[in-house]
Amino acid sequence: MQVKVVIGTVAFMLTMMILGFAALREPARMEAFSRAAVGRSIETGAEIFANNCATCHGVNGEAKECYDTAGNQIGCKGLPLNSKGLVCGDRPARLEAMNWVGSKEAFIKQTVAAGRVGTAMPTWSERFGGPMRDDQIDNVVAFVLNWESEELCSQPDITFDWPESVDDFLAEFPEGDAANGEALYLSYGCIGCHGDVTQEGSNAVGPWLGEIAEVGATREEGKSAAQYVYESILDPNAFIAPDCPTGPCTSPSAMPGNFAERMAANPQDMADLLTFLLGSGE
Repeated sequence: MQVKVVIGTVAFMLTMMILGFAALREPARMEAFSRAAVGRSIETGAEIFANNCATCHGVNGEAKECYDTAGNQIGCKGLPLNSKGLVCGDRPARLEAMNWVGSKEAFIKQTVAAGRVGTAMPTWSERFGGPMRDDQIDNVVAFVLNWESEELCSQPDITFDWPESVDDFLAEFPEGDAANGEALYLSYGCIGCHGDVTQEGSNAVGPWLGEIAEVGATREEGKSAAQYVYESILDPNAFIAPDCPTGPCTSPSAMPGNFAERMAANPQDMADLLTFLLGSGE
């Protein structure tokens, strides 16, 4: 009997030691498992993004290089996602601009799932009539958030003090390049909403700009076409155009409001776009 008691006691102690050792290793094991799961989610999200999102947001999420299904380069209709203003910190600039009170993860997830009314951003979640399951939405969100990095987030904010008057701006940047302006009209994604300026009716969301040099001067009393276009690029809500392809233009404007920020690194882009759209830009 005593031998059985000793054996039982020893077995019990060995079992507790094994369980204790396993318990000590469990946090590390779970952390490694979690990292592996996040890694798989990011990889899956990268594939989904490439097949569905890159057409509008660019191959690297920077809204600079977009291609159609045939491999032809097209204008990027979407905003940059690989951006300090979206993924860096707890309250990125884009959340502040949209008056979003939740987390950036919730902001991205909501935008991907439900789309954005009045823009080219469609609904993706099955819950709202789109083609993707919830886990696929989560994978895309994980991939987008993965762009947050020390290198990206440590970049200094680039600002430019845009003059109120287009004449004052053009006094500083008088030499507009129409050819580069045409390329920028494509790369900034203007063509995705406003259409080809040589083809009336090609606009999908916003007003057609093929006659903006004449029409722009009639939008607001006392403002030239150049002043109107200049203000519209910097502040799309300064004046809402009356007519869009599907009826009255939406208010607030469906046009992205971050072009002042995006052009701050190279204000010459503004001069080139004005020259392309208006001729002399004056």
